[in-house]
Amino acid sequence: MLRITLFFISLTLLLTNCKQQKPVYTFIHSENEAEGRIVQAMVEILEKKDLPYDFEIKLSDGTGPNIDSLIADVAQLAIVENNLSFVPGIKTALPVYKQVLHIFYQSEEPITTLEELLYGKKVYIGQEGSASYVFMVALFDFYDLETSKFEITNNQFDNNVYCGFSDIITDESSLESLKSERFRLFSFDEVGNFGRGSKAEGITLRYPHYETFIIPTSTYGSITKEPVITIATEAILIVKEGLPDDFVYNLTKVLYREKQIFNEISPLVYGTMQEDFDRGEINYPLHNGARIFFDRDEPTFFERYAELGGVAFSIFLAIISGFISLSRWQKQKKKDRVDVFYKDLIQIKNHINEIKEVNDGMEKIKNIQAQQTKAFNMLIEEQLEANESFRIYMELSKETILELKTKVKRLVLATKKAQLSQ
Repeated sequence: MLRITLFFISLTLLLTNCKQQKPVYTFIHSENEAEGRIVQAMVEILEKKDLPYDFEIKLSDGTGPNIDSLIADVAQLAIVENNLSFVPGIKTALPVYKQVLHIFYQSEEPITTLEELLYGKKVYIGQEGSASYVFMVALFDFYDLETSKFEITNNQFDNNVYCGFSDIITDESSLESLKSERFRLFSFDEVGNFGRGSKAEGITLRYPHYETFIIPTSTYGSITKEPVITIATEAILIVKEGLPDDFVYNLTKVLYREKQIFNEISPLVYGTMQEDFDRGEINYPLHNGARIFFDRDEPTFFERYAELGGVAFSIFLAIISGFISLSRWQKQKKKDRVDVFYKDLIQIKNHINEIKEVNDGMEKIKNIQAQQTKAFNMLIEEQLEANESFRIYMELSKETILELKTKVKRLVLATKKAQLSQ
């Protein structure tokens, strides 16, 4: 009897220990309502599938902290906007839903120009590093707006203009509050110009990680008496690089096959969470586990060429192996060259906040532009390959130049203020 009791005690302890050894993955999200609901739904779906993983949810202060948490391995999953700068160590699992730019402003009459919208106003564009902050700073530069003529605030309250990426707003209390305070929604152009070179289309041509979006009439009642042309970007599910392929594969498979649940949370999920999305448009490359899932139906090499016969296949394979070895060697040489550009660029990007002098900032801009020219020349001379790494480098260098220009403008303004105070 004692042996039987000891056996069951040992078995219970063993099972308990196995359960405790399940890896725990942390899913972090910002205070965005739609994002929080989608993350909660994702975790609930995953837990119901009895997968060999546990999940926990943490709240963050915004998109920037989401990225930082993944890099620091404080969290392993997050939802962020696709317009953010490339950061090594981050991969994509799948696109989830669109984030639409809403620019609310207080005015008795409609405003049609950015100068009239911003100049002389207090403007909230989100916290520094957020998707809306990154976009609006780029927009100021695109239109060459004088940032000294309006005040950018960190306070979400008591402002004339509010800018932010969000899902379609469904909260009635928020909409009623906007209506009671006589807020309007800014449109980049008249809807009749859509598809005919509208201002929004000019922006998306310059910044390809964005797309034009029309908020239809009556979407927000009296706030949208006319259609609104604005900008949108995709919210994507990102994971920390290095997570096991089987985990990311199961994650992607379960969430994609249960996507109808997310359609109920956000209508913008329907057209975004698709298998045939353009992989070249995502700012963070697909994780290999997600790639395995999306490529699961592609025929294998053996299925396509089995009829050629064993002998023909062996000869073909021997020839291809030689070419592959040569190609890999050449690609590795080209990749090593690209890595040198990345190293220099990341070094500059990581120390932008340390720049104290205007000349220092301008010198770094010239340095990056020279590196871009050198990279293009090497591409023409076939010393570099126009692959995903090259594209990401060019996008990252453009984003870094924008950040440096913003930093230089702030230093110029600070210098002028110091001179005036004297």
